[in-house]
Amino acid sequence: MKNDDVVYNLLNEISVQFPEVKALMSIYDEDETTFRMEAFSKATTQAVTLDYTEQAQRYLNYMAEKLLNADAKVIEHIDVYYVETLFLGASSHTIAVGWPLVPAKLQTLYVNFHGRALPD
Repeated sequence: MKNDDVVYNLLNEISVQFPEVKALMSIYDEDETTFRMEAFSKATTQAVTLDYTEQAQRYLNYMAEKLLNADAKVIEHIDVYYVETLFLGASSHTIAVGWPLVPAKLQTLYVNFHGRALPD
């Protein structure tokens, strides 16, 4: 399987698993995998902002689960284009509510990149 195939598969699986984010992701071409992953990250932050915490938790748990047996390319996509953009530009309230929802594996990736945990 080509490197990109595993990323396409993940993004397609996200669209199937969470049809409500499919429209957000589909504004980008299939080849724009980084933007599509960032769109899912933004949808997660937006869910927290709107107090859809159960929905946000499902997204976050799904991504943490995907890390378990993931190909290196998938891990990189989750790390760089999902985790690193979580809560970007979010209010302190959103961050305070959202951060505790983030599974430990994803928190570790976040801290490794940003050098600190949220809220800070």
